[in-house]
Amino acid sequence: MKSDRTSTATWLPVALVLANLALKLGWTGVNELAGDEPFTVYWALRPWSELFGMLRTENNPPLFFLVMHGWEKLVPLSAAWLRVPSALFSALTVWPLFLLGKRLGGITAGITASLLFTFSQHNYAFAHEVRAYPLLVLACTWAVWQLLRLADDHHRHPALRPATIAWLVAANVVATWAHYFGWLMVGLEVVLVFAVPLLRKVRVKMLGAALATVLLNLPLLGILRQRAGASLTQGTWLEAPTWEEPYNMVMRWSNKPVVAVLFLGLAVWALVHRRGRVRRSSLAVPLYWAGLPLVGMFLISFLFPVYLDRYLLFASPGFYLLVSLSALTLPGRKRIHQLASTGCVAAMAFTFTPWQGNGARPSLVVARAEAWRRGHTAVVIQPPWYDLTYAWARDPQLFRSAAPLDITMREQGIYPVQRNTMPPLDSTVATVVHVDAWASLTDPGQDVLRALRATFQQTDSMEADRKVMLRLFRRKEPAQAPPGLQQPSSH
Repeated sequence: MKSDRTSTATWLPVALVLANLALKLGWTGVNELAGDEPFTVYWALRPWSELFGMLRTENNPPLFFLVMHGWEKLVPLSAAWLRVPSALFSALTVWPLFLLGKRLGGITAGITASLLFTFSQHNYAFAHEVRAYPLLVLACTWAVWQLLRLADDHHRHPALRPATIAWLVAANVVATWAHYFGWLMVGLEVVLVFAVPLLRKVRVKMLGAALATVLLNLPLLGILRQRAGASLTQGTWLEAPTWEEPYNMVMRWSNKPVVAVLFLGLAVWALVHRRGRVRRSSLAVPLYWAGLPLVGMFLISFLFPVYLDRYLLFASPGFYLLVSLSALTLPGRKRIHQLASTGCVAAMAFTFTPWQGNGARPSLVVARAEAWRRGHTAVVIQPPWYDLTYAWARDPQLFRSAAPLDITMREQGIYPVQRNTMPPLDSTVATVVHVDAWASLTDPGQDVLRALRATFQQTDSMEADRKVMLRLFRRKEPAQAPPGLQQPSSH
C-alpha cells in the first residue's frame, strides 16, 4: 500500500505538468507579437555589450533575456516558437503547486490547485507572452514549497536542511533575477516565517536564505536602487486604482465574475469556519500569499501606483491554493469535499477559452501605413518604443540586422519620436503617416501633432489596431495668387 502511494505521488505531478504543457503549447501563435514582447525579442538578439548596456538603464533583470538569447538561436523567428519557454515555465509551476496542495490538504487539494491554475485564462495569457512573468511565478511557487519543506525538515529530516536552504536560495535568486518584483516574494517569505506558526521554527534559516539572496544579487542592487529611485521621484505611468480593483483582480484570476463570487464565498466560509484558528491552519500560507499582495499593493498604489495584473501574477497560485483548501472545509464527508473541488475545477474549465486571441493586430497598422505611402513618405511613431512592434510586424528579420534598429528604420523612412521633438523631415517628404500608439503618454501637449499640422494637411485617420490611431498627412500646396493678379514689378 505504501509503495502504491509513493508511485502515485511520483507520477501524478508529472501527469499534471504534461497535461498543462500540452494545453499551454496549443494556440501559441494565435496572437501576434505585440506589447512588450518585441522589446524582449529584440534585446535578446543583440550583442552582449548592447544588451547589458540596456539593462543598466531599464527596469529588467537579465535572466529571462539570457534564456531567450540562447533559445532564439535554436528556433525560427516566429511568435509561436518564441513563446515556448514561457509556456514551459508556466507548465512547470504545476509541480510545486501540487506538492504544496498535497502537503497542506492532501492529494485532492493538490490536484484541485493544479487544475485551477491550468484552466486560468489569466495565467494562460501570460504563458503566451515572451516576457519573464511565467518564470517569476514558477520561482515564487517553488520558493514557497521549499519554505514548507524547510519547516518539515526541521524535525523529520535534519540532514536535508542544507540542501533545502540551497533550493530556497536558488528559487529566490531565479525570482529576483527574472523580475525585480521577485523581491516582493522574498519580503512575503519573511512575513510568513514570523506570522505563520507552522513556519516560525525556521525563521533564522529563512533570514539566512534571504541574506544569501541579497549577496547573490549584488551585481543588480545598484541598478535596482537607481531604477526604484527614478520611479519614486518621477512616478510611474500607472494611475491610482479604483476601489473595486481588488475584486477585478480576483475576477481575472477566476476567469468570470460568477466564478469569482463562488471562490470568494468559499474562502470566506473557510475563514469564518476556522475563526481564530486561521493562522494555525493550512489556510494561513495561501491566505498571506494571495491576500497580502492583493490588499497591500492596492493600498500602496494610492501613493505609488503599481497595481497592475502582471505585477500581481506571482500571488495567483496562492489564490488557487486557498480555494482548493477552502473546498475541504465544507461540512460533510470526503465525497462532499471531492464534489466541491470538482465543481471549482469545472467552473474554471467551462469558462476557459484558450483559442481566443487578445485582439492585438499590429500587422494591420503596418499594412495601412504601407498602403498610404505616396512618393517620399515618412512614418512618425509615438511613443518611441512602439517602433519595435512596428518593425517586427513589418519584417521580423530586421531584428537580426547587425546595425541598431533605429538606424535601419531611419533608412526606410521610419522615425520614432524622441522627447516630443518632431524628427527633421526634408522638403522632399510629400506624405507623413503618424502612428499614435498612446502618444499622449509621452506628448500630452500634442507638440508633434501640432508641428505636423503646421506643414502638412491631414487627409485621413483611422483606428488601425486596438488603441492605435493612424493619421495621414499630405504636404500643403504653396498658396497661389488669384488669376489676373500680377505680382508688383521690382522696377
